[in-house]
Amino acid sequence: MLVESGNGISISTLFNNELVTLNDSENWNIWLKRVRDLSDNSIRTFMKSMERFWIWSLYSPVGYEESFPSYQARYRESLRYGFEIIDKVDSMEIVISSSKPMQKSTINKEIAGINSYFYFTEEQDLLYDHRFINYLYEKQRSAKSFLSSMEVRKSDLALEAFGKHKAYMPPYKISKNKQRIKYLPLNLFDELLEMSKPRERLIYLLCGACSARIGQALNLTLYDIDYENEDVWLLGPKSDDVDIYGNKRREWLREEYSIDMFVSNKHNTSDLQFKYPIPLFREPLYWINEQKYKPMFFEALQEYTNAPEYMPENVRYPKHPFLFTTKSGARVHARETLTRFKSSLRKITEQNSLGPQLNNLGLHSLRHMFGHAMAEIYARHPDDSLMVITQSAMGHSNLDSTKVYFNISGETMRAIMRRLTKDIHAREIA
Repeated sequence: MLVESGNGISISTLFNNELVTLNDSENWNIWLKRVRDLSDNSIRTFMKSMERFWIWSLYSPVGYEESFPSYQARYRESLRYGFEIIDKVDSMEIVISSSKPMQKSTINKEIAGINSYFYFTEEQDLLYDHRFINYLYEKQRSAKSFLSSMEVRKSDLALEAFGKHKAYMPPYKISKNKQRIKYLPLNLFDELLEMSKPRERLIYLLCGACSARIGQALNLTLYDIDYENEDVWLLGPKSDDVDIYGNKRREWLREEYSIDMFVSNKHNTSDLQFKYPIPLFREPLYWINEQKYKPMFFEALQEYTNAPEYMPENVRYPKHPFLFTTKSGARVHARETLTRFKSSLRKITEQNSLGPQLNNLGLHSLRHMFGHAMAEIYARHPDDSLMVITQSAMGHSNLDSTKVYFNISGETMRAIMRRLTKDIHAREIA
């Protein structure tokens, strides 16, 4: 179970009729929040994954000379087919832990959460002993597993769980042709905007035309819009980023509105988390088509703020500066935006006689649309600077995250082939 304390969350469970806690789990929770800057929702997901693995490991002995990747692979199979752990507590058999069969994509996320804990313990070793910098991957913990530090052992769990070179099991390979479409086709984006009300249109433009995550879009304030230059900025409410008026965002929210973003409140719910900076560096948002979508944004903004149901900041109670509100002045949340988005997709599907391809799309599909659209532009105009621009626009700290989108569609590849072969044929005739 996850146990909350003043400093963070730790992982505990009953073992041999005693409550035991996973070593350093509370520090890992703090590390995920402060160093990795993950949302509360992501942190809980990671910790639940580690909790599941830890409890399973207490009742699953390590095999003779079994490497850690092999041990993890065994656990991965347990996740795939499901498992139930039963133990006796006070002479009664109870279910300690259980897991229903998981899909490969879900299992990959589980393993990523587990590995995060081990990456953290490695980093802690680097902090506590500078000598580990030189031989981190050569160190051996003879006759120990990751459980031994808290003196919880069962059967052969005391065998070495890490090999000479620290290695983790690779994720399942998932066939691309089996994955459902992950982005809204660009040719349907305008149709979505046309049928949407001004508030939703603004949100869709931020997510699709500017690549914002929904949590980032919903944190747009009235003071992040530069009307003179027609620029839009997105600042993390927990950050020290300076707005266009020179105010540090976190301090400004606390001093002007008494909103403390480090305390649980209605502005700090799981679906309003900002997560990472966008763009990558402090600058206004990029537009996938500035001439088309930027004017559309400012037109929709005027329409939205002039509508009778819009509540201006000075009459909101309690007062807050965020742009997207309900009729009562309360914050708009991701779940209600998703409901309207799904409704619009159903209409688009009916109007275009489409199959079920759009059924599973969420708001994040608009961000994916931005990445794929940039890749299609790159296919037609191969300038490597476009990839770097896309990285900055989407806020990717690693270019590899951007390259995922640069797998152009089969239709585009065929069009390029036709154009190139036509050019070659024309030269041969000449």
